[in-house]
Amino acid sequence: MKKIIKHFIEHPEEKENFNDMALLLFEYLYKHNQDYQQFCQRRAVGIRQVRHWKDIPAVSTDAFKNAFLSATPHEQCSRIFMTSGTTTGISGKHYHKDLEIYDLSALLGFKQYVTDKSLPTAILFPNEEEMPNSSLAHYLEILKANGQPDSMHFITEKGLEVAALKEWLMAHQKQPVIILGASYSFVHLFEALSQGEVLPIHPDSLLFDTGGFKNFSKVYQLDTFYQKLLSVFPVRTNPVNMYGMTELSTEYYTQFAFDKVLLKRGPHWIKYKIIDPATGLEVEQGKPGLLVHIDLANINSVPAIQTGDLAIDHGCGFELLGRVKNGEPKGCSIAAKDWLEGHHD
Repeated sequence: MKKIIKHFIEHPEEKENFNDMALLLFEYLYKHNQDYQQFCQRRAVGIRQVRHWKDIPAVSTDAFKNAFLSATPHEQCSRIFMTSGTTTGISGKHYHKDLEIYDLSALLGFKQYVTDKSLPTAILFPNEEEMPNSSLAHYLEILKANGQPDSMHFITEKGLEVAALKEWLMAHQKQPVIILGASYSFVHLFEALSQGEVLPIHPDSLLFDTGGFKNFSKVYQLDTFYQKLLSVFPVRTNPVNMYGMTELSTEYYTQFAFDKVLLKRGPHWIKYKIIDPATGLEVEQGKPGLLVHIDLANINSVPAIQTGDLAIDHGCGFELLGRVKNGEPKGCSIAAKDWLEGHHD
């Protein structure tokens, strides 16, 4: 199965075969992932009932907290990524036999939507050794490896190292760089800088954030956050935001633009649909509902994920509205906040 999916990911000219690939993956995971098979059977759905990728039963993200959603025995899984477990204290677990497809998906998606250049990279997030169960820490490590040898992390066991970041930027101000980080990490940086402070950066550099910053000490609206980001880092290109989840193996991307609907788009091996939470049926385009992902890079867990995110399908991408009412905040900004509050400059 891995060989088939790898070929599909590496060949965008075959994107019209998505449905066939999705059905193959569903059949494979139905046969090899016992908990997923039981989930489908409880809904009276078997291999013969699924004829289109939209028919594939979607597992709620909450199921990752209790079920063993893996086609590979636990002892043969080389990596487990875990969610933040913010409200219940129980973390969801995403089991990976290996990370070959995960890494390929991350790198090719980033190259398609952000940049295919290898740039010096500053990362405002803890490294993989400090957060071994964080999918974002691993994702950023992939991007760091794709960058230049002098790429660095600036959130360590000491917290956010502002002085080191400034020194690194000074040394690189004659060449484009890329600044990557959780959204909350940038908020923490803003609060550490003096009023109106501008950091030295080449104007052709790139800015990249992921996650959000609601429910934290200082709440930014999207426009004010990106205005602040661009005032601290005065670059020519608008920042890119990444939407990802521990339960997925592929990311979506949005380039920020003022006064425009921000649409999230992904590479050809992931699709989405928007459903009515009451009926589970797909809603009409342009109407809000719950977001469901079908991710072909999820070759060891489940092919379809039902989120607690509200979204609107615009045909060429989805607009993220936020979490369902009373839904717990999720994601990498939670992890960044927890880390920074536990480690001081």
